[in-house]
Amino acid sequence: MTSLEINDLSVDLNSRRVLKNLYLQIPSGSFAAILGPSGCGKTTLLRSIAGLITPSGGAIRFGKQLVSVSSLVLPPHKRNIGYVPQEGGLFPHLSVAENVSFSLARKISDQERNQIVNEMLDLVGMKGFNDRSPQELSGGQQTRIALARALAMKPAMVLLDEPFAALDQALRVDISEEVVALLKKSGTTSIMVTHDREDALVSADVIALMRGGTVVQSGTPAQVYLNPISAEVALSTGDIDVIPAIKLANSQYSTALNEVNFNLANQPAANLGQILIRPEEISINNQVTAGDVTATIIKINYYGHDALFELKVGQSLQSIRARITGPSQYRVGDTVSISHKGPIRWIAAEAQELNL
Repeated sequence: MTSLEINDLSVDLNSRRVLKNLYLQIPSGSFAAILGPSGCGKTTLLRSIAGLITPSGGAIRFGKQLVSVSSLVLPPHKRNIGYVPQEGGLFPHLSVAENVSFSLARKISDQERNQIVNEMLDLVGMKGFNDRSPQELSGGQQTRIALARALAMKPAMVLLDEPFAALDQALRVDISEEVVALLKKSGTTSIMVTHDREDALVSADVIALMRGGTVVQSGTPAQVYLNPISAEVALSTGDIDVIPAIKLANSQYSTALNEVNFNLANQPAANLGQILIRPEEISINNQVTAGDVTATIIKINYYGHDALFELKVGQSLQSIRARITGPSQYRVGDTVSISHKGPIRWIAAEAQELNL
């Protein structure tokens, strides 16, 4: 097992800076997800780790081994990397067994080669498919074979470039769960590029959120979901309500969800900013009493296991969303009381201006 450490990495492609001042650490044996929108530099980062792109600056370490720095760039074949590209990338003119054995050392005996191939096919649930051609396989089966090929060489690290993007939704969920389970069972440090936030949250031990060519936040799924550093980053991992707010010196907040008239004349200068709230952290009650914050339900999206409500709050008409699990007794037009049951996530105006 090998850890990954990236320090101040920059990559220029076609006179354009694609990665800039990027830092990332992945512990040995972890399954990491690099999550971000198209064009943010995810695949460029993965290819830099693999040695397929030469960085303009910074350093990359596999454990204690320095594999990329200004004076040294270790070529891909010396990095002991297993690479699973989009759509599998199998060689169409080779059989399944030949695809799996492609990366193995040429000097091993045929008996040893066949043994490794059979072990890998058994590992990915494709035992007996040795003589099949890639054209005879489904998309999910091709992904399994690509993984078997990546693991056959006993790599220090496996890199996956959106390997499930070409699969339909139902198959993608099943195959991704199988592949992640296999990689975690093998104990190999694995890094997957994805734009699917649910895939990342369910699968990863570590999530790195990318924006504009750099990692803006990383941590466990719970850390990045519960403690986002900005509204933009919060949206990377789930739905979010953004509420304008005033923060006072006594740590109180004035928002549309707490319509208390603070006497600002008796307080030091207040800070302007935002409160970030997940929809599941808003409670709804059809019993309205004096002093409650009220809202009108204007839209309900029902998904079976839960429902997403859109509400207009009190006289401020602030629009927020609330997620309610299970059967719903509410209808569009109902007036309800609402309250915030989650943590306070305060984002100051200065942080917003910096686009963190």
